[in-house]
Amino acid sequence: MTPNALLSSFDRDDGPVVPMAPRLARDTAERLQTPRIRSKIAALSRLPDTLCNTLWPSSTGWELIDGAFRSYCPHCCLGDLREQRTPYGRRVWLQSWCTLCQYHGAALVLRNPYHRLASTEWSTQTLRDETHYLAPDRYRTLKVARESNLRSLILGALLDIERAISNALAGLSPNPLSWGLFTPTEFLRIVTDLTTWSLTHFEPVRAWSLAEDLSPAEEQEGYALIGRRRRLSTADYPPRHSLRTLREVTEPKIRGSALWAAHALMSASHVGASDRDATASLQERQAAYLRRAAPVARTWLANQQRQWPALYRRRWWITEQSLDNSRYDPHFSVKH
Repeated sequence: MTPNALLSSFDRDDGPVVPMAPRLARDTAERLQTPRIRSKIAALSRLPDTLCNTLWPSSTGWELIDGAFRSYCPHCCLGDLREQRTPYGRRVWLQSWCTLCQYHGAALVLRNPYHRLASTEWSTQTLRDETHYLAPDRYRTLKVARESNLRSLILGALLDIERAISNALAGLSPNPLSWGLFTPTEFLRIVTDLTTWSLTHFEPVRAWSLAEDLSPAEEQEGYALIGRRRRLSTADYPPRHSLRTLREVTEPKIRGSALWAAHALMSASHVGASDRDATASLQERQAAYLRRAAPVARTWLANQQRQWPALYRRRWWITEQSLDNSRYDPHFSVKH
């Protein structure tokens, strides 16, 4: 049964639901999620509460603002086709912290406009091309010397922080040896602050955000896992928006860049690129990011840090004096 037919059977008050244009398909899906329709489906299907909670989980607060399935795992979709079923979006792909398929260990792919055409949507050949596009050796226009292990380090760091966020949303505290000692809520707050800080353009000129200011080795070896699109400024933000959060960024690789930066700033086990912070300690990495940030960005982060746990700031973060004395140096951490 199509979504339109299902909605028509439960929502007769509004008349039959005719086939919609692609741009309105999202409206149909949203109407199927309304409490009134959900309660009707659950009652007529005699669904137990546990199954209802699975089908309609409560909001985590980390969902992408654009609720459409704009990114997907081509490996999962190929598996759907092999099982002779229509590829479908996984709910986890709508979470702003999710940039990887945890099952396949591969980057999510941003859907291109041609995917929405009926003649090419979810074709086996297209999905196979996408898996080849994501292969580690696909990007071979070398800018710097190869670092064969760096891609594995980036992938491991993203898996690490995404699992920690997922566990925190489920009420589990992160590993205190790697992340520090705090509650799941405190951990999520700090991740939110750091990803927002690294994605936001605090100056009026167009530039890369801290998250997208990748070193040559990071850009080369992190292909499709982390990346950037174009230089922005606050003038490119929606009206009355001065910050850029994970939830507002559709492209998985840009969100991956923010999570990679957050991992460098929070995790004691982080190992970076040779031209960035491969052998730096946690506090040295924090100082490096702060020296690359504009003064207004450092001020914003200092204000956010006042709401962090005092014990965490004292043991895991550089001191306020180091924060105040860090001079603006956009090239500090890149070796030439």
